[in-house]
Amino acid sequence: MLNRKLAVALAAALIHAPLALGQTTTWRVAAGEDPRITTPGVPAGTSLWLADILYGDVGRGQIGFRVVTPDSLAGYWASVGSTFARYAQLGATGNTGPGRSGAEAGNVFLNIYTGGSGAAPDGQRVFLGRAGDAASPATASYGLWRWDGVRNVEVARTLVGDPLGPGLGAGWTFPNSSSFTDARAYGSAGYVLLDADVSSPTGASGHALIRHAGGANQPCLRTGATEAALAPGLSAGDSFQNSWSMAGNLSVSSSGRVYGSFEASGSRSGIWEVCAGAPRAVAVNNETGARGPAIGLATATFASGFQPPYPALPGQFYFFTYYRRTAGATTQYGLFQHDGTANRPIAYQDDVGYYGPNWIDATWRTFNEDSLSAGGEYSGFSASMTTTDGGNPTGFWRVRAGQRPQLVALIGIPGQYGPEPNRTWRAFGASAVLSNGDVVLEARTDPGDITGLWLLEAGRAPRKMLEVGQAITVPTTTGTQSTTVTSFDLPGSGSDHGRGRDRWMGADGTLLVTATVANYGTVVLTTQASDRIFRSGID
Repeated sequence: MLNRKLAVALAAALIHAPLALGQTTTWRVAAGEDPRITTPGVPAGTSLWLADILYGDVGRGQIGFRVVTPDSLAGYWASVGSTFARYAQLGATGNTGPGRSGAEAGNVFLNIYTGGSGAAPDGQRVFLGRAGDAASPATASYGLWRWDGVRNVEVARTLVGDPLGPGLGAGWTFPNSSSFTDARAYGSAGYVLLDADVSSPTGASGHALIRHAGGANQPCLRTGATEAALAPGLSAGDSFQNSWSMAGNLSVSSSGRVYGSFEASGSRSGIWEVCAGAPRAVAVNNETGARGPAIGLATATFASGFQPPYPALPGQFYFFTYYRRTAGATTQYGLFQHDGTANRPIAYQDDVGYYGPNWIDATWRTFNEDSLSAGGEYSGFSASMTTTDGGNPTGFWRVRAGQRPQLVALIGIPGQYGPEPNRTWRAFGASAVLSNGDVVLEARTDPGDITGLWLLEAGRAPRKMLEVGQAITVPTTTGTQSTTVTSFDLPGSGSDHGRGRDRWMGADGTLLVTATVANYGTVVLTTQASDRIFRSGID
């Protein structure tokens, strides 16, 4: 039963129901597993098993996938113009092989590991493999390779020194493991970011963040290191703790700036910009001033719990964390934006409600930090609220930096904040906010508990882009055929849009889903969700 204030809100929402439905979205089949589907660059009539399907975070049609079977086509493939090209292949030399020289010129890939479909803005890609002499597999070595658009270039190798080692000096190596590093291609100059395990000259284990640039590996920070070039720089002799990961803490902007949330010795934590000289602290706990929260209180400090930063405009990013209004006060939680000079509030429980939910008399209850995304001047997230009479509805907000949070969707209430007339939002899934403020939202709606993809544009009714049962056309060897979507999914479960991780959404408003369609099985679908991008630009 609705409480009184929610009932009033429901009545008001019905008065302000959306009046116009959005236009139909056109989806294009880029690839498919059925042998009747034509996939450019792949021999016709071939049944495929596709894995590691990812879309570049900048968009630009950057599709990547791994063919598991048949063996004749196995390896990594990337979109190149209007076709697909294989760039990593088992048992081959030449451009699709490991590209080693001298006595190792005949080396081939013996294993190619999962996780190598991501792309840098310029289309370069990285992947892990094991390469060596096919006749002597026991001598093969693990390594990391960068595909430069033509050939594979070895970036790192286990158990060897520089230039393929970690760049930490004589005796330092990468340990002998197929998972010795996580890696990401970034920027537009062949940069690779390695989040790697390292071994010291004495055999001690450690962890380091390393940038590959100009043919060399350059360490950015290392656990336990106290030298200025690799340490936090908050106090003399401090060091980073071994508690970060590529997936959990690091972000890369499309222009090649690297940010991360880290723990440091002395119970310090915060967000640093790294791999651009010595680590530079931008927001840290237990400090007032420029590296603290700019909420108008000289006594305010960040406390702990820094979530990963989400890059936006050049030199700017968004992040969730705890803060205190004054020393000894109870910690509170909020969303902040580093605007290049200060850490300004975006959504938190301020005294006047400007940065609150801006819906009736509600206050923030909990933020879903995993829903955060950023684009240009905008951020978007889901959260729950508390009303003065005990209600706790959940909604989705977009925020333009410096302005009030704007509620755009509200679960369970039809009308102004509902998906379309006589329907309500049931649950939110993946989301992405673009640089013009448009929001792409995966959601379930009632009645019927129907899963769909929606576009929420300011001043317009929500537009449904995809749902089960939707008609699409499939290019086949006998011409274009009509079929319907029976299920769909987002690569990477729709996570982490806006942190430089390739998943499903491009910053240019294009996106990719994998779908099952009637009579033809698994296909890769792409579309242009929003064509009003770059109003505010992206970093």
